Amino acid sequence: MKLKNISLFLLASVVAASCVDLNYTEQNTRDEEWTYEYFENGIKNMVYDVYAQVYNQEFESNSAYFLAGATDEAQYALETGAVNNYVNGGWSPANPYSRTWSKCYTAIADACMYLEKIEQTDISDWQYNSSYPIWKAQMELFPYELRFLRAYFYFELIRAYGDVPLVTTTLNNAQANSVTRTPVEDVIQFIVDELDAVAPYLPVSYLTEAGAEVGRATKIAAYALKARTLLYAASPLFNTNNDSAKWTKAAEACKFILDNADTWGLKLSTYGSLWGHDAFFNPELIFGIGRGESNAFEMANYPVGVENGSSGNCPTQSLVDQYEYQASGKTFGEVNTGSINLLSADPYAGLDPRFALTVVKNGDEWPTNGAQKKAIETFIGGFNASPKYGATPTGYYLRKFVDGSCVTTADNQTTRRHTWIIFRLAEVYLNYAEAVFHATGGANNSFQGGMTANEAINVLRGRADIQMPAFTEDGAAWVTRYERERLVELAFENHRFWDVRRWKKGSQYFKTIQVASISASKQLTRTTVTRQWDDKYYFYPIPQTEIKKNPKLVQNPGWDQAN
Repeated sequence: MKLKNISLFLLASVVAASCVDLNYTEQNTRDEEWTYEYFENGIKNMVYDVYAQVYNQEFESNSAYFLAGATDEAQYALETGAVNNYVNGGWSPANPYSRTWSKCYTAIADACMYLEKIEQTDISDWQYNSSYPIWKAQMELFPYELRFLRAYFYFELIRAYGDVPLVTTTLNNAQANSVTRTPVEDVIQFIVDELDAVAPYLPVSYLTEAGAEVGRATKIAAYALKARTLLYAASPLFNTNNDSAKWTKAAEACKFILDNADTWGLKLSTYGSLWGHDAFFNPELIFGIGRGESNAFEMANYPVGVENGSSGNCPTQSLVDQYEYQASGKTFGEVNTGSINLLSADPYAGLDPRFALTVVKNGDEWPTNGAQKKAIETFIGGFNASPKYGATPTGYYLRKFVDGSCVTTADNQTTRRHTWIIFRLAEVYLNYAEAVFHATGGANNSFQGGMTANEAINVLRGRADIQMPAFTEDGAAWVTRYERERLVELAFENHRFWDVRRWKKGSQYFKTIQVASISASKQLTRTTVTRQWDDKYYFYPIPQTEIKKNPKLVQNPGWDQAN
């Protein structure tokens, strides 16, 4: 069949959601002949549609991309923000808000269809076209990329819903409306087996592959997804019997990545270079979402008072209290109890460098561009504070992922590329430490001739730009400090929402949060904000629309009586 040339460049591209309505609850509407007749508008776009669902945000607006506002990391400034529905009781099967179910099954349906029809594709008619070698090489990789993506979406499904229908073929309407939920252990095994099968065929990098279309699934991404999946499988939410063998499997999967990191060119970077205009090429990044030049995220998260700023995701005092001082290793919350006089001393001096790279506090000059640079005032009556509508409700603003060089004034605006992290090397070190601690029974026990849990943590804390006191704890004290370290290192990377769930510690971390209020006289006091938490929140409700179409989809516990 005849094909047309196309250059699919995922880096820094704004990828729209799939334009084809395909899922397991409706009839397939894609025209098959059209799909497989053209490389540009058919074959390659089929793969493109699946990737598009990775880029499909949890919510409609860039301003609420993070799930941080439903955790102790942040409070979303505007009450109308969709993320607030997770903590204010507005969440139910009838109003699930999350698009995870439809997004994932749309992508899975696309992947299954292509994998079934791949033998129909024939590009030999174009063998004399100058792009033919690139097309041929890309088509050889497409099946392995699609199997990786299908596994990725099944992981997203199990961490959100637990047991889910495991479907690996296209279904008609009647079949789709009669599927049942597959035990999560079986879905996890499917994910792991698929990743083991496809990883050897995927490249380490696409920079040297035909077309050099970076941003696609790699060998390292497959192993990183496997390691994360096994960590979840070993965690209390799924590992109800605390089977140590599951922790061992997770540790082995992480160790394999760490042992091969140098060979693959994977290495830790400075913390501040994880985001910004050129972050997509950061050597620590394993898999990420590249976005084209924009300042929409800055407009959503710049402080109120900065022209076109909407406050967005505001870090909490609960988060700030977890940062340790470089000299003592004690946390901000331990050292600064009660109210704090910000005029008498700087309580933030000497904190973990990751704090200043993550949080904007009162007095910081922000944003950094010359046109808008100004000292931020978060005290009551200040330029960026209440009573202005939409001002930070926490006393802080977000810096991490926000590019302060973007100008958002009405005239002469500037834009920058953005990269959202899905997998990076630091997470693997943390996953390894957690798995090894549980697999070996201690933080100072070597695992299969490799690092101890503490040694892995200290690799991160010992980075030249961080230089934090080493971990020496063990037992319950280690768990507490590890959970804090994971929060600090991975802040605003959409881990906290899921980590607390897999640990089954929702009541401990999510029922209440601390926010700061700074008086006009610069006195900081903590205020407790109570949020709604119910243990049924460990899993999402299956959308009621899906239950009505297929009554065999039994609702998750606790959600069956929800309105």
